[in-house]
Amino acid sequence: MARKVAWGTPGKSTRFLKPRSARTLVLTGLGLGAALGAFYLAVGVTGFRGPIAPGSVTFPHAPVEARCQECHAPRVGASNLRCQRCHDPSGAGRLTHSAHVLFGSRDVKKAAAAPDLACARCHVEHRGRAAQLAQVDQSHCLSCHFPSFASHPEFAVLRTPSRETPGLTFTHERHVQEYVKRGVAAGDTCVKCHEPQNRDLARIEFDRHCASCHAEQGSVGIVEPIPLDDALPAGSPSQGFDLARGQVSKGVVPHRDPWVRGSLARLRHDLDPAGYAAERGTLLAQLSRLRRRLAFANPLAGLDPEGLKQREEVLLSEIKGLGARLSAQAAGLDPQAGLARVAEAQAAASGPEASDLATSVAEQAQSKVAGGAPLTPLEHEARRRELLSALDAIESADPELVSKTEDLRRRVTALVPGETGVEMLTRVRERRETELLRVRDEMDLRRGGAAPPRSAVAAGQQRAIETEILATEARLAELPEAPARALTAEERTRKEESVEILATSCQKCHEIKNAALAPVTAARHVLVRARFVHQPHLLQAECLRCHKGIDTSKDSRDLTLPGIQSCRECHRPQGASQTCQSCHQFHPPELP
Repeated sequence: MARKVAWGTPGKSTRFLKPRSARTLVLTGLGLGAALGAFYLAVGVTGFRGPIAPGSVTFPHAPVEARCQECHAPRVGASNLRCQRCHDPSGAGRLTHSAHVLFGSRDVKKAAAAPDLACARCHVEHRGRAAQLAQVDQSHCLSCHFPSFASHPEFAVLRTPSRETPGLTFTHERHVQEYVKRGVAAGDTCVKCHEPQNRDLARIEFDRHCASCHAEQGSVGIVEPIPLDDALPAGSPSQGFDLARGQVSKGVVPHRDPWVRGSLARLRHDLDPAGYAAERGTLLAQLSRLRRRLAFANPLAGLDPEGLKQREEVLLSEIKGLGARLSAQAAGLDPQAGLARVAEAQAAASGPEASDLATSVAEQAQSKVAGGAPLTPLEHEARRRELLSALDAIESADPELVSKTEDLRRRVTALVPGETGVEMLTRVRERRETELLRVRDEMDLRRGGAAPPRSAVAAGQQRAIETEILATEARLAELPEAPARALTAEERTRKEESVEILATSCQKCHEIKNAALAPVTAARHVLVRARFVHQPHLLQAECLRCHKGIDTSKDSRDLTLPGIQSCRECHRPQGASQTCQSCHQFHPPELP
């Protein structure tokens, strides 16, 4: 019987089978590799890289899709520096993970220890033109924070037993009653002052919301006679001034009257010289930082090669100086950042009063921080006020030391409670080293022929900084520099009485201490680490549903804010969105 042959069994061969040569396989591979290399070379030369890209980039990035070096760096891949080149051109460091940690915790040490995360870890590109790059998978947030909205902690402002200090003496009850008398329904009184605007509420302004009741023909009151020595030079009678027997009075006082504010500042300088100098020094330091930021806000891509080289040299010089100061502290020569520079500045000052004051302050501060130990918050504030007062006196004694005192003010105000000078210097040096990396990366891109990015983002940042500079300069103009002098008991009593007379109209609404009006903070956001928009919530309920009892409040410090449980009533599954991005943002808001 014949054997059955399975299907597919090869038939008989008429010749011997010989294995192929090993070189055949090698040559075939080399040939395919050469062809593939030629293809990639052609793609690189022509700039047509679609075939080798993992996918299309988002629509805003489409203009640079063919220029991979705009986002990718050799041996790094998607580079944070190149993301920041376009999205943070002023170098504010706002888009880093450490900035996120600082914004959320307000802990400088914790932020410094935060790992450096890649932008591409959350913002994944090459997912198509219509992909939303800003929309981040919530799992990234949950990997560090609470696992769900149901376990969201109570708002910090409600967990801590503290009360808001808005700087105003204000009662909601009386204002609500006034509107009710005019026939306005109790539920509608809130929007008479808190006007909806741009999906939120408009800022309260005196002229728009208060003047109709609190000002008569543009005047909030009068100023009774006070000694001429306690006030700024008076104007003409047509401006409401009256001069008689060495005294001055004013019959017309508009809101924010510059003469009243300037006179109060003069009296404050005499009654509270340390507080005056501390506020003025803080403003000067802020102005110095803003001007430096404005100078560095010009995008690096907009600088020519020579400008980039100069920027590199400046940063190298600053890093070298910071390294020297760190070495000096490590050797025990400078226990607190800036104190040696105070001694240097005071030694060159020509005024003996300034020299004695600076010496005293330096000795006290050094005795408090021996060995570089961190100060307590109270000690920190006391030393800060003393140092700023000393720097103000030094600058008054010798105007040629302005550049040194400006530098020292920045350093004094840069320190935070609980942070040593070494830690502050290390933080600043790391910041300068990052700026240096950005400069050198831009130089590499320039050598590779990369085009400058659009400057729209930088222009917006520059305008914000310029606006803040103008506001800071305006506040400084109200605090002119003047030498301090000791007051007799009689002079102090007289000046305190003048303060009471000058601020009579102001104190109807404003809190005042040591001749200084408390900053009005009623308009600032209470939930400082979250975004809350009133418009969609007003469509669902009246103000009093969330702010229960505000219509009967008699204290401006009352905070009738609902807790997190109130949010959960609407933000739940099959309800309003409860994603992290609904209320929070990873990157801190842009502030000058």
